[in-house]
Amino acid sequence: MSWFQSKTLRLAICSALLAPNFSQAEVGNTPLIGGLFNSSEVLKNQVVDSLSYSTRFARDMTLFTLGGLTLEAYLATLPLDVKTKARVMGQLADPTYAIPLGYFLYQFYDRYTGISNEDAFKQYLTTVYDKQTLRIFEHSLFTLEDKPAVVEKEHHKDQAHQEGLKIDGEFMASMVTVYDALFQVGEWQDMETLPERYQYLTDSEQDLALVAKIQPIVVNILRQAASGMDDGDMKNAILAIAQDGLPQHVAKPNNKAQAITISLIDFVRLNVLKAYRQFVFSDERQHKLNQWLQTAFDSDPKQVIDFLQSQQNRRFAVQITVDGLQQGLMEGLVDPDKPFLKHAYQQHLLLSKQDPSFAQSQPDHQQDMRFLEILSQQVYKDPHYLPFFKRLYRDHSDSIARVGISSTPTISVRNLPIIKTGAKVSGEQGTGIPNFHFVDREQDRAYYFFGNDALQLDKLMQVNQVQTMFDRLMHLKTLNCNAQYDWNAHTSYDGLVNLGAGEALRDFGEKRCLRELNNRADVEIELTKKRQTLVDNLAGYQSIPRWDFYTRLTRKWKIEQDLTSYAELDGKGMPDYTLIYNPWPDHFAHFVGPFSDEIIMPSGELNRLDYWIGQVEQAYQRAGVYQNTLFGMAGDHGLAPVYHTLNPEKAIFPALQASLGYPLVIKKISSDEGEGPKITNALNYLSNKGIDVVVASTAGGNFMLDMFNSAQGWQTQPIYSELTQWRPLNAPAGQTVDIIKQSLKYLGASLDYMAVRQNACDETSCSVRLIATRDGKRVDEEVIRSGDRFFYHSLSGQTTLLQVQVLNPYLAKPTEAEFARYAQLVDKCLYRATQDNQSSWCRAEEWKNLTRFTPKPDSVVEIAQLYAEDRAGTINLFPAEGIGYNTKVPGRHAGESYLEKDAFIGFWGEPIGDKVTPLVSEANGSLAPTLYQYLTGEPVEVDVNGWGYPSLLDKLDIQ
Repeated sequence: MSWFQSKTLRLAICSALLAPNFSQAEVGNTPLIGGLFNSSEVLKNQVVDSLSYSTRFARDMTLFTLGGLTLEAYLATLPLDVKTKARVMGQLADPTYAIPLGYFLYQFYDRYTGISNEDAFKQYLTTVYDKQTLRIFEHSLFTLEDKPAVVEKEHHKDQAHQEGLKIDGEFMASMVTVYDALFQVGEWQDMETLPERYQYLTDSEQDLALVAKIQPIVVNILRQAASGMDDGDMKNAILAIAQDGLPQHVAKPNNKAQAITISLIDFVRLNVLKAYRQFVFSDERQHKLNQWLQTAFDSDPKQVIDFLQSQQNRRFAVQITVDGLQQGLMEGLVDPDKPFLKHAYQQHLLLSKQDPSFAQSQPDHQQDMRFLEILSQQVYKDPHYLPFFKRLYRDHSDSIARVGISSTPTISVRNLPIIKTGAKVSGEQGTGIPNFHFVDREQDRAYYFFGNDALQLDKLMQVNQVQTMFDRLMHLKTLNCNAQYDWNAHTSYDGLVNLGAGEALRDFGEKRCLRELNNRADVEIELTKKRQTLVDNLAGYQSIPRWDFYTRLTRKWKIEQDLTSYAELDGKGMPDYTLIYNPWPDHFAHFVGPFSDEIIMPSGELNRLDYWIGQVEQAYQRAGVYQNTLFGMAGDHGLAPVYHTLNPEKAIFPALQASLGYPLVIKKISSDEGEGPKITNALNYLSNKGIDVVVASTAGGNFMLDMFNSAQGWQTQPIYSELTQWRPLNAPAGQTVDIIKQSLKYLGASLDYMAVRQNACDETSCSVRLIATRDGKRVDEEVIRSGDRFFYHSLSGQTTLLQVQVLNPYLAKPTEAEFARYAQLVDKCLYRATQDNQSSWCRAEEWKNLTRFTPKPDSVVEIAQLYAEDRAGTINLFPAEGIGYNTKVPGRHAGESYLEKDAFIGFWGEPIGDKVTPLVSEANGSLAPTLYQYLTGEPVEVDVNGWGYPSLLDKLDIQ
């Protein structure tokens, strides 16, 4: 240290001792300087907006490790073949090769490994229950033995539970092999600036050549994977795909080996680019943040104080999406005074005893309802059973919608993006995804998203320019735990990896998400101290007289160093926004039933969910930011039990063909619920032309028919009048079929109702015809939409199908005031409205308030919007209560019963005030806009800036 520096340092220390003391408590008690969103605006407009995604920051990284090993040392541990290993090792000196590879491997290695495979929830249960009690709680998904419990092996999808996806050396070696073969083919070839979006493979000559190059590698990987499997359906399916890779099968339509190769190339290239973008963003953000802090400090230290104070008091949001979470069930489980469980068990006894003549079979799995029976008869007092949900309903009942609304049909692929983004299905910046399957008539391509088409979901959202929360919140720190649609998330745990691994390794994704949050909580504690120290030092610096040059200079040096240190650490703190997706209550309820022991017992999926939400809350409490965190959670739908099953395709078409005397050309694009996935070749898919009807089923609760006999051409959806004069391809000249009448004849009492377009539909105008059989007689009704007004009436007598005059037996009886309001709305919307006077029709909010008391929440509005997206099928069939269409398992959704429609949506946390406007009936799509408005302070307006649903923030009395 020089004499000058030594003397300056001594003077600085003396000045510091004499400077005013700005304690943490004093600063913490002062009003926010610069406003609550000061730092957010700085990050958005002066830091992140200046990022270029230049790779020069990443290239400067000389130290890069995986699990504590250098990249070279780690690669040496992988079971790569000799030639590949030599080629990879030989290119590590090239940063354009090594850095993207390192980031890609880090995404899978450091994020997915290093945690034991034990069932964490099971371990927790052993600490609060004795062995004797736990034996009482055993079922097909929970045993005290160490071996993983599985559902019956006869179901194809259940067998996948035993295999699962393993993030091990073999998996990593496969990824490296594919990466090496793909290197310098794709967007990252130009290393200067990374592209904004991933470019999926096309049928260009260059891309097809790439597929041909990679396919032998993929086939070899498949064979290696199959060699390590026990004999069974999964092994046979993989070997069958590998067989397609043989030379004589290359030209085969929808070649499955080629299809898998295309999907794998897109998966690897997309994840390489996404991982690289995340690291480049982190590096460049750190640099730009430090640059701004230093510049602001030089020009006006108060700016930095304002920024740090704002960061110290910033808001956090946690968005939890749970597949299959139903509000009425959760409320019934925590509140024995509610009628839900008693009625559910009565219906179980009633429906399980029925033997309808139309049923073709029953689910293979026998539902175990021991616990439901107990709960229906007595109060179950157990402090370890659903402790989080009990507290939630006790402290925040007003901020939980009494009736949730899942959009029709109540299916995950439709509703999950709605929940996660707040976008609606139809229109500009709508998701464009109306169902788990659809036929795109413009593209002449059928989609079915249980299989490799799942990789197409992100592409479809990208094409439609849907704004995700990660897109909207780029300036904040964001974390994705196991959800899709995360291209612009700053840290991601892949949803497909979680689904693949989490079936066999329980708590796989939950443990990794919690580890991330706990690590960040430790950093946030340190950041909180750093921010406060900087505020104190900056305030002290400002108080130093100008003439005390040496003291100011040394204090400035120290502050500059601390600002750099702060900027380096900031990106590793608690995420401002976290999205958590939990698929398991739905995933397993399909195979065991939604009210079975496996779901509702203390050892079941809902108590497991309860445990993990509690763990997430603890991470935010430990980080010291819980008081500023708003939590929101929604389910995409509920579930209903199935006791009897029917295949509409088999019920309608064989008998119809026999009566017609000629064959029908039928194509099925889906699996039955409980069967395995389907493989589609994204570049060589089959045409749907020359087909009479495309059929598809969804989750046991919805069956879709796509017909092609519109007078306006193949691409146009036919309406009701055309369907009554259907012209099959093999029909003799001049002969037509009333497919509506014939479908109704063969489906009979199994059908709740079918829905068809009465006329052409768009976002603001539609007429939907509902047709069913009641007491052996045909019933026709109509729902008409014109703008925000809706008209519902019968074409054949009294309205009955939507049950708008029936009180929901699962809900408590309405109060006198509530019933009076309900009766008033029935009178206004149903009896006083006339078809020729649109001003007499009720608006959407009135219908929502009316139908919240009924067994079909928001039925009128949802049915009217079913065909707002043109790809929503031609005829949609919804089965009656207790019936499953095209299913082998006892749990269904996608139908229109209360149990399926009532999706949970609720909010909690200390920011919620005491004067909440009770949430009565709300759509699950309001989750994202509410949290967005809380985080940013920006108002949300429906149909503006891509929002499809309103924010509920104004009702939460945010403090």
